[in-house]
Amino acid sequence: MNGMGRWVAVGLLFCLGAAGVGPASGQTPQQAGLTGHAGKEATFRLEQVVVTASRFPTEMEKVPGRMNVITAEEIQRMPFARIDELLQQISGVQTNRTLGIFELSPQVTLRGLGGNEPGRTLVLVDGVPASVGDTGNMRWNRVNLADVERIEIFKGPGSSIYGSNAMGGVINIITKRPEKPFVGEVSAGYGSFDTKQGKIRLGARQAGDRGLYGQVAASLLDSDGYTSLTEESRDYTHRIDRFVEEFTLNSKIGYSFSENHSLEMSHSYFDDRRGEGYKYNIGEGSHRDFDTNALSLLYRGSCGPWQWRLNGYYQREEYYWHRDFSDPEDLYTVNSDRDDYGATASVARDVGRWSTHILGADARVSRVDAVDDYDLSDRYARNEGRLDQVGLYVQSEFRLLDDRLILVGGIRYDTAKFHDGAYASNISPFDRLSSEMDDNDWQAFSPKLSARYHLSDKASIYGSYSRGFRAPILDALCRYGIFHGRFYDANPELENETLDSFELGGDLNLFDSLDLSVSAYYARGKDFIYSVDTGETRFLWGRDRSVYIMDNVTEVEIAGLEADLAYHLNSRLSFFVHYTFNDSTIESFRERPELEGKTLEYVPKHSVSAGIHFRNPLFNAQVVLNHVGSQYADDMNTEEIDSYETVDLKLWRELDVLVPGMSVDFTVQNLFDEEYLLSEEEKSPGMFAMVELKYRW
Repeated sequence: MNGMGRWVAVGLLFCLGAAGVGPASGQTPQQAGLTGHAGKEATFRLEQVVVTASRFPTEMEKVPGRMNVITAEEIQRMPFARIDELLQQISGVQTNRTLGIFELSPQVTLRGLGGNEPGRTLVLVDGVPASVGDTGNMRWNRVNLADVERIEIFKGPGSSIYGSNAMGGVINIITKRPEKPFVGEVSAGYGSFDTKQGKIRLGARQAGDRGLYGQVAASLLDSDGYTSLTEESRDYTHRIDRFVEEFTLNSKIGYSFSENHSLEMSHSYFDDRRGEGYKYNIGEGSHRDFDTNALSLLYRGSCGPWQWRLNGYYQREEYYWHRDFSDPEDLYTVNSDRDDYGATASVARDVGRWSTHILGADARVSRVDAVDDYDLSDRYARNEGRLDQVGLYVQSEFRLLDDRLILVGGIRYDTAKFHDGAYASNISPFDRLSSEMDDNDWQAFSPKLSARYHLSDKASIYGSYSRGFRAPILDALCRYGIFHGRFYDANPELENETLDSFELGGDLNLFDSLDLSVSAYYARGKDFIYSVDTGETRFLWGRDRSVYIMDNVTEVEIAGLEADLAYHLNSRLSFFVHYTFNDSTIESFRERPELEGKTLEYVPKHSVSAGIHFRNPLFNAQVVLNHVGSQYADDMNTEEIDSYETVDLKLWRELDVLVPGMSVDFTVQNLFDEEYLLSEEEKSPGMFAMVELKYRW
């Protein structure tokens, strides 16, 4: 079906739902409404408090920048199973989950920063860094949606508060805490490709301002999968279904000493195995495991004008890859232990009613110890390294003219050091590269200045300047091997990258039902870390492979526009449209002038997300259409990925007449079975449908 046909079909679905709108059981007016650009109900205009902008509670309307919030109610009604899929509906956010639930490691980037170099968007879970320091990747599959209270997205450089990895922005996943003596939710689902899933969440707390609280949430996913390889793939004749086996377990226990003081410990466990869709000699075929344990301890307190937050955390990812080849002599495993641990401390003080001042410090250590070990010989390759990061920051907020003018200024100093780097191998030609690597270190100042002015209680404008900073990831510094489908040489001499960003925007509410917002930004990145084809090849695993390296581009230029519209007709019908334009270009590259003027790879110029939410006596529904524009898949812009559209649908019904708290959902992703490609070798799963029965109390 062509693009126009999809739009017409979606329009007919909208009309069918709108024609029958009427009261449906089990939803409050707030739940039935559509959240606008700033995460507010268009009609009810509730003040929403966020924490990501400053690490302390702040009214979102007073943040002088662009923030979005996805609430638990929105998560429940969206036709998506993963957080990164939800984020695709936010303007300025780009995701690449083309294989659906079978995607190995989906990536999320903000504002045109490129999709093949992860780590420019800082991902937090309850304020704790959750991305892997070695690769920069966030394992989006490890987050149980039933455990999420809301997702806060702060767009634009956040390095003045969060340091490295927040160059493009910050995504903070905030999990639920029990607010009642006993709460729970259980669900079971079945879908395409013999997919089975189950989820459960149980929570309890003592009544009053003091006492214990705790909860546990678990999820299980198992799917036989589908054949993802195209006829162009070299493994096509040995294709098998790409399977997934996944288990998550998240627990939390805390104690409230009073209304103002609490101590909380959280643990997260993720056990994941994913097939790659081909088999020669290994029983399961080539497959990967991403097993993660994460532990954090948080103390929050306040006294008079003072607030403070202390946090310590530890995370280990045990990555395993068993590669299958036609020649048994080539079979090998990758075992990579990736550790991240650190602590954060921040304190805030109100001075009168017109200003707040924040002082904080962070420390983080990332380590990797990885070995490639061949099954039938003593051949091996090993890499290791450590990255230490420390940062200090201060930020001040001033509220003037009866809080109509908000001024925020801040600065952060970061230092990062790479050391204990080494590579060793007895495999030709890599044995010649065996050596201990030189240490490297980087320093950066990240300033920020921003302002928001409220023209009225329904209109405001803002402007900001900020600088982002990012140290290289360990994988780029100390490893020779495969990364996101390419073979890379290590580059321990990489410099850190910076991004100076300017932004203007405004928000307008009309008739208490229509929300409009526009943001325009311009940024220049220096020493931009980028994947570059060296022009060399090596004969590896039966064929010549191009050799890439992460290199520093002298300067890149990024310009973009985000426009959001949300219209709330009444408590039964609402819709939204989000549009993103990005132009990301290599402005200057002294070592590779032939790349100047080229567009950054994996950055579509145009993206659109549009949807409608409606209720009628028979069912509730949400339909979402996504358009992803064409994009380049290589540095020379010779390989182009065609644009594509997908339509996703969710129908649900409360079953209170049978059992109070019970509901049934029916979700169809990629309704028109669009088999789009990310590369010539792999295709999307097409249409994926699932029915799910839920019970809450």
